[in-house]
Amino acid sequence: MSGGWNTIESDAGVFTFLIESLGCTNIQFEELISLDPESLQELNPIGVIFLFKYPTNEKHSGDKPLDGEFDYAALEPPQQTSSEEDGKDGEQPVWFAAQTIQNACGTQALLSVLLNKDSTNAEDEGAKVDIGQDLRDFKEFTAAFPSDIRGEALSNSDLIRSVHNSFARSSPFASDETRLATGDDDVYHFIAYTSINSTLYELDGLQPAPIRHGDPGACPAEIFADAVVPVLQRRIERYPATEIRFNLLAMCQDLRVRAREAGDMEGLRREEEKRREWRWENALRRHNFVGFVGEVMKGVTGMKLKEGSHVKWIEDATASTKARMEERKRKGEVGGEVGGEDMDIS
Repeated sequence: MSGGWNTIESDAGVFTFLIESLGCTNIQFEELISLDPESLQELNPIGVIFLFKYPTNEKHSGDKPLDGEFDYAALEPPQQTSSEEDGKDGEQPVWFAAQTIQNACGTQALLSVLLNKDSTNAEDEGAKVDIGQDLRDFKEFTAAFPSDIRGEALSNSDLIRSVHNSFARSSPFASDETRLATGDDDVYHFIAYTSINSTLYELDGLQPAPIRHGDPGACPAEIFADAVVPVLQRRIERYPATEIRFNLLAMCQDLRVRAREAGDMEGLRREEEKRREWRWENALRRHNFVGFVGEVMKGVTGMKLKEGSHVKWIEDATASTKARMEERKRKGEVGGEVGGEDMDIS
């Protein structure tokens, strides 16, 4: 059940302003177009958020993931050594929450990175993040909870839910219907990857524990990009070659901060322009344009009726749609756009 959580887009502007609304500073998201370590490393990422079509009909053993190893021990505070008792910081337990509610996986994925990278326990100085007082209080409140209760706490957080929903697309066609997904449904899921205690982890709230990839201590933050790309490639290779519906967002330092520190005024100008575009796009997402589109269509239809050209208009649109569908069949494509066959009325 959605429990009042709406779906959000896998978009760098949405995720950036979402974490800023939660109080996080100097961090942003960038969309990755190519899956290669060099492109990812240029951003010096703190973590990545991966969106993929969830295989609802996939069967696998509950005691072993398809790739990597469940690391239940990472959820427990490690035993202190004598040096740590003398005042040195040791490894911190992984903050991990089970996903207990539908549609929250995007926000849960980014929080899985942020709450393991806050300035109080990130192992790498360059990876420390100021997550803000609200998220810091939430992390402290849930620190002693098991993963399922953490998930419930996250789902019931009014602050996190309201910020999440503020970036959902407005739609007049929302449905309260709930049902189990089948193999015919297109269901998408967000998960996170990040380096914690110099170990590469996959953080997926639908799994029973964090999934460790590689040996413990083998993935310090500076080689995260090189370590995570093969893991992502293996996951993608489990799908048919025709499946291209994936999206990868990198969490990194605010690129405006980096440009200012480097004295790159042109880079700073580009980043400020990008932020303006993101603000405009996010503003549009909050509005429902169905009424506006309806009025435009009524106006255009009225104009065609007044001119007496409506019959030819419909015939031309029908012919154009048929021609496009025939072209799709020749190319081996099936059906029309999402939601059914669409008519080209221009």
